[in-house]
Amino acid sequence: LGCNVLRTSHMVRTVIGVFDSIGVDYVAVGGAAYCCGSPYQRGGDKELADSVAARTVRFFERYQPERVVMWCPSCIYLYDEVYDIPASYQTQQVAEFLAEHIAQFKFARAEVQRVALHYHSNRPRRVQEGRAAEALLSAVPGLELARTDTDARLDRACTEANQQKLGVETWQGIIEGQFQGAVDAGATVFATMYHGCQRMLCTYEERYPLAVEHYLSVFARALGIEHEDQYKKYRLWRDPDRVLAEASPCTRANNVDLAEARRVVEKVFPREG
Repeated sequence: LGCNVLRTSHMVRTVIGVFDSIGVDYVAVGGAAYCCGSPYQRGGDKELADSVAARTVRFFERYQPERVVMWCPSCIYLYDEVYDIPASYQTQQVAEFLAEHIAQFKFARAEVQRVALHYHSNRPRRVQEGRAAEALLSAVPGLELARTDTDARLDRACTEANQQKLGVETWQGIIEGQFQGAVDAGATVFATMYHGCQRMLCTYEERYPLAVEHYLSVFARALGIEHEDQYKKYRLWRDPDRVLAEASPCTRANNVDLAEARRVVEKVFPREG
């Protein structure tokens, strides 16, 4: 699962529910102990990144897996294209793995809607993952795919770092073009590919007549699996005090410093922006 996905915890519950629905023999791992080293790689500390990545491979090997199915595009990119760490298992992205098992899914309901998939195309592997997500969505009864354009300048996923690299104005122009293209294609849902995309794009619901959902949330709902996207809900509230009030039972139970909680909530779930 990586570590970054924990900010959108509904995705963790969703993917686990989907795996459970087809009886896969698996163990879900994630968090800092299974870091791919991406933060250190970005910071220029190659030696530490290599060490962290090698440790994570050792942790994977303890389970003697046939495959390690990865959620995070940064993890896959680093293990595929940057590191040279021997491993006994095959690596695969979640969408690719699930697409192999389409015949095993038992749909509980139809999803009568038209969906535009936002995917990334800076590498052949990203395009392959997008095609796998399209295959999953296409299998859902009642769902139609609206074909829209992608843009290789968006790199391997939506991130603040890439937004700054491109320039905010350029990045927004690309994204707004995709949303408008989805509207013009008659879509009712703008489906994101990765957790970073969902976090960065969810507030565009305020500007376009589209629900912004992760593609696996759309797919899983047809299986009868649904978990609320609390991150999106809190962003759309634009009310840090309301977020803090709803989170207070959790913060109290975990002895979270209230001043620190407020600082984080006001940064992540601001009134504006």
